[in-house]
Amino acid sequence: MQFNTTFLPADFSQNKLKVLSLVKLLVQIKDNDGTIIEAFETVSSEKIYTINSTLTDNMRVEVSVVQGEIVEFYPVVTAL
Repeated sequence: MQFNTTFLPADFSQNKLKVLSLVKLLVQIKDNDGTIIEAFETVSSEKIYTINSTLTDNMRVEVSVVQGEIVEFYPVVTAL
């Protein structure tokens, strides 16, 4: 089962993500050219993640399942 989602800077008010997932997720902050500005993996025991980069209009936050993880339930990811 695949899971991919993208957030734009306008979706954020606190530069944070709330993640409810039993599997590891890869979070990547990219610019318009696809260059990775920041990246990290989530863990199931942690729910709130702060994005350290200042999000500008030409960036996006992409969230996907770490390769090799088996998804039984879709993760819930919310921009805060």
